[in-house]
Amino acid sequence: MSHRLARFAVLPLLLAVAVVAASCSDAVALEWGVGGPPQKRRDLEPIFQLMKARGLTQYRTGLNLTQDAEPVEAPMFRKTVALAKKYSITLHPLINFPFRYGDRTDRGRYPKGDGEALYRQGYDRTYAFVRQFKDDVLDWELENEINLLALDSDGKKLFGRGMTAADFEMPVMEDWAQVLHGASDAIDRINRETGSRLRKVLNTTSTMLGFLDFMESRGVKYDVISYHYYEVAGQNPRRHWNGRNLPFDLFKKLASYRRPVTFNEVNCGEIYKPAYGNQPGDALTEQCLRSLRDTFQYLKNQKDVEIESIMVYELFDEPQKKPPENRFGLMYEIDRPKVALFLLTQFAGGRLSAEELAELRTRGL
Repeated sequence: MSHRLARFAVLPLLLAVAVVAASCSDAVALEWGVGGPPQKRRDLEPIFQLMKARGLTQYRTGLNLTQDAEPVEAPMFRKTVALAKKYSITLHPLINFPFRYGDRTDRGRYPKGDGEALYRQGYDRTYAFVRQFKDDVLDWELENEINLLALDSDGKKLFGRGMTAADFEMPVMEDWAQVLHGASDAIDRINRETGSRLRKVLNTTSTMLGFLDFMESRGVKYDVISYHYYEVAGQNPRRHWNGRNLPFDLFKKLASYRRPVTFNEVNCGEIYKPAYGNQPGDALTEQCLRSLRDTFQYLKNQKDVEIESIMVYELFDEPQKKPPENRFGLMYEIDRPKVALFLLTQFAGGRLSAEELAELRTRGL
């Protein structure tokens, strides 16, 4: 990425030419956004400024409801809420519980560490935190990619499987069901007590839609599905790979749950490949852009399921992590955008400079 190109991320952005606005006018029903770091890791004001210029309105970020984080998490999130309001950003907090880090007793608050202890952990942590922000945040996501913790008898994850509730009948899933049951009951109590309409968001990935059925069978109530989608160029979600059975239509399957959906982690599948270069001109990086373009088009144009928002994972690269987790960013840094950011901006109807638009045109994007 040239210095001349990179500077457009921080300078006032020029309005896109009319053709870009026209091409994105039919996407206004969808909200577009990103997953990003919490305020304790980054100053969010320049991030929200950039998002506003780019037409991005949705921001997903993690919250740790653990004893260690408790003294700082609520004050920090209160500042995040204030900044989000200033820039018209909708927050999508993702709640992590002590059990994620192997703590069944919540630092001894529930010494037995049994199913009831896990339920109380989810219930008490959620109620105490979420009630403080009942007037500020609508959607609360109950943990992340828990479906990936399910292993078959050979110790393998259920990629290409996991389509039924029975696939998740195992001790680790029963334990997590207790935590999430407590969390969902806590939000229901807040709604009853305050007249709020807070929504509970439950996540799954890949073909593992049976996770939703399993959790519901264990008393976990949810209002919105969050789905993670990573696919390589040339793949069609209308013929989503099942691994063992015939391909299925992902959108029709999601619609069968009769709930709105947020695709709140989206990126290309190429990014996982060892040869991915993470630089313009690299073959897999360029293929990734085409994959993202196709994914955005599929999500924008389908009519079967109510997709409320699309969020790309993630805003920044994290070079301190091992590959491939180090290179998912739309930007190398706040002043160094990737072409993927320009692509997302185009779909979101945000501002593109003439030079950024040229980067997309030369690629046929």
